[in-house]
Amino acid sequence: MNEPVRKTPARQEPVDAEFDGQRLDRFLTHHIPGMPRGEIQRLMRTGQVRVNGGRAKGDRRLALGDQVRIPPLTEADQKPRERGAAPPAALVKRLAERIIYRDGWMLVLDKPVGVPVHGGSGHEWGVVDAMRVYLDELGVVASPELCHRLDKETSGCLVFGLTPKAVRELTRAFRDGEVEKQYLTLVQGAPKPQGRIARNLAKGQVRGGERMVAASDGEGQEAATRYAMHERFSFCALMEATLETGRTHQIRVHFQDLGHPVAGDGKYGDKSFNQQMKSVGLKRMFLHAWRLRLKHPHEGRWMEFTAPLDDGLQSVLTALRDSAPKSSRPRQTQPAQRVQGKGAQPRSERRGGAPSARRRGGK
Repeated sequence: MNEPVRKTPARQEPVDAEFDGQRLDRFLTHHIPGMPRGEIQRLMRTGQVRVNGGRAKGDRRLALGDQVRIPPLTEADQKPRERGAAPPAALVKRLAERIIYRDGWMLVLDKPVGVPVHGGSGHEWGVVDAMRVYLDELGVVASPELCHRLDKETSGCLVFGLTPKAVRELTRAFRDGEVEKQYLTLVQGAPKPQGRIARNLAKGQVRGGERMVAASDGEGQEAATRYAMHERFSFCALMEATLETGRTHQIRVHFQDLGHPVAGDGKYGDKSFNQQMKSVGLKRMFLHAWRLRLKHPHEGRWMEFTAPLDDGLQSVLTALRDSAPKSSRPRQTQPAQRVQGKGAQPRSERRGGAPSARRRGGK
């Protein structure tokens, strides 16, 4: 006769200073260290995890004194699992060469296109796993955690905190709009030379099995994007987008709503425009997080980081310039210099630089 499966009783875990401002899924990963990420997601999805008595999603930001209910668990749930496949050594090396800055508190990476930030959803590993392997190999005692995120098909500046305090401070700064975030994107047609899009973004629509985000006048979260034109071509324009908020797919949905979808965007873009862009060599979505300005989480000084467009995106711009006359470009200042920090690996000088950005003061 089989013995009944024994479970530990449900327990309430208070949020202490270490996890003040942290995401719920990170809190659970710490308190149930043996449980796979997918299983933790299932517990939250089925309502077994509660915060202050209510259901909560993994991206819920916790506050000091919150009470997190962890449901009954079996011994197997809490037994450490063997780690999945490690990131390939070639990928770890490739990402290490794209580190823009590293010190004892933070790390800034120029994430390449096509690499997810986290494992899961069909991926055994992500950028976070690769950075953990890299730091382990260096003998650095740190636990890199993302302080914001980029989609798999978006490249550019990505920030990690390396200590719990740095993660809390950087995460709070991103959440509270204290980080200047500028992207470069190529869009269909020619928007006004500069402007601001203020449209709420609502999640929930499902199209072709995929969950979508849509612009709305009333529903959803407030979202605002400022933009300025860098260069105009015959059927598209290179734009600089500055995020006032950091919502899911914000730039993509805002420009789509404006009538100027992002080039190469298979989810929100225009199919005929994407085919036209393929003819000039575009093989990915043209969206790149090229500049960040933020305060150091320990020292409090302002720091600025830039990541140049990769060769693929640069070649698309070259092809557009060669194929049609250019209109006049808006006047630009000199591009900001990339911060090179201790431990960063210098990148090949053959990679082209991004267009210049106007300098703005901190908030």
